[in-house]
Amino acid sequence: MNLSLDRRAFVRLLTASAALFTQSTRSQTFAAPRVSRSPVNNRKNYVGIQVRGFSWVDEGVDQVLDNIQQKGNVNTVWAYTFSYGEARLQKNGPVPLPDHGKPGDSIAGGAFYDYDQKYFANTSLKDFRCSVYGKFNVIEEVAPKAKARGMSFVAWDLNNPGPGLNETIPNYAEVAEVDVYGRRTARPCFNNPDYQEFLSGKVESLLCGYPSLVDGIAWGSERMGPFENMIQGVSQITCFCQFCQEKGRAQGISIARAQTGYRELEQLYQAAAANQRPTDGYFTCFWRILLRYPEILSWESLWTNSFQEVQAQLYGMAKAIAPAKPFGFHIMQSMTFSPFYRAEEDYTKRRNFADFLKIATYNNAGGPRMAAYLRHLSETAFHDATPPEFLEFYYKIMNYQEAPYDKLATAGLSPDYVARETKRALEGVAGEVQIYPGIDIDVPTLLKPGSQEKHTAPEDVRKSIRAAIGAGADGVILSREYAEMWLANLSAAGDTLREVFAQPKA
Repeated sequence: MNLSLDRRAFVRLLTASAALFTQSTRSQTFAAPRVSRSPVNNRKNYVGIQVRGFSWVDEGVDQVLDNIQQKGNVNTVWAYTFSYGEARLQKNGPVPLPDHGKPGDSIAGGAFYDYDQKYFANTSLKDFRCSVYGKFNVIEEVAPKAKARGMSFVAWDLNNPGPGLNETIPNYAEVAEVDVYGRRTARPCFNNPDYQEFLSGKVESLLCGYPSLVDGIAWGSERMGPFENMIQGVSQITCFCQFCQEKGRAQGISIARAQTGYRELEQLYQAAAANQRPTDGYFTCFWRILLRYPEILSWESLWTNSFQEVQAQLYGMAKAIAPAKPFGFHIMQSMTFSPFYRAEEDYTKRRNFADFLKIATYNNAGGPRMAAYLRHLSETAFHDATPPEFLEFYYKIMNYQEAPYDKLATAGLSPDYVARETKRALEGVAGEVQIYPGIDIDVPTLLKPGSQEKHTAPEDVRKSIRAAIGAGADGVILSREYAEMWLANLSAAGDTLREVFAQPKA
């Protein structure tokens, strides 16, 4: 049955409700309305794993399922149904090819399943099927075999930006964000109605097109607003397209002042990069610009609220179609590094529109990643000090007890980091949402040739899983991709999970 009309009516109602909960002020904070939820049949002792499309093709569906079930104790397959790209590993690449899989060329992304065009009648983004694997349909090929083994099949809909999509998906470039200088980017805009219909159509095509095969949807998009992008060294200051500008005007935000403020902030960061210290110092000037142009943070809030509004809409639409099927979200690791991003991604709000959250607590890769983030802070707003100089204060405000800065990249983050982030998420959702920490199994780091950055060992996997489950996690997601994992580390995960789940709870 085609539920397009019912779905769109529900989405409009949800959007209107969200507007009532949103204050039209410069310090606007999005508050999603609660959606009436039916009980979701979440699996006990949930163990998921993310699997790229090429792994099924290169190794064979049965071989992959054998490995993840027998070695990893996995009971829920997170299979990519859409991705911004497929990055195969190389024999001589910066990340060693593990002891399974095949090397090959990376490919542009798209959908790895067949869909009915009727679900995309209201968007120009209709032709996005990835054809590199021929007629391989990940849902039809994998889901029946997974279910025959007692495993669940979750569609992993990852919507990260990727320049390759502009080249492979007709009209995709037309939904792109526009930066502060009026230039198109490779990042789609969440306020663009064409892109919103595309995202909704994918959810509908999965739940209505494969009602007996798809057991739930995991939705992800690792995106940040313009303020946070600048802090983390992303040069594109977005979005100022016509739809964002219309939304900004409706909220009483001066577009011209927001643009001017971001340009001045960019000039300050450029001065920091050149070590051209202002008389009053970098942080004082940073704060002065924010005081002079409060529109900077208003525009950041507009971006973040728009991002979360779309996610709330997708959740509401999914619940209208399949109330008992879990629909949840991946939360990127910046949530654990950045106090600014942490403030925007509030678990107490997220619990209103999610059945589960997968939090990226990649502790081994987290060491180099956190070191890089601290370096970005010291290159921008905190350029008055070096990372080692403000590290103790940073750990205090983030509630961490980790290695000194000079050892972060080689030591990684501790299992205590996984436990603390798990507990923080559980406290935020107050039992209303399942929390699945992402367990680091060979997650790539910064890929610097010859670097001594932390890499995963079996004991690391065991400690991280025990930390997550010990902190009260409802399950785990073995991360980042099956294709990157060495089988010894995958086996360490499976053995530990069997031991943990066999133990009676205290």
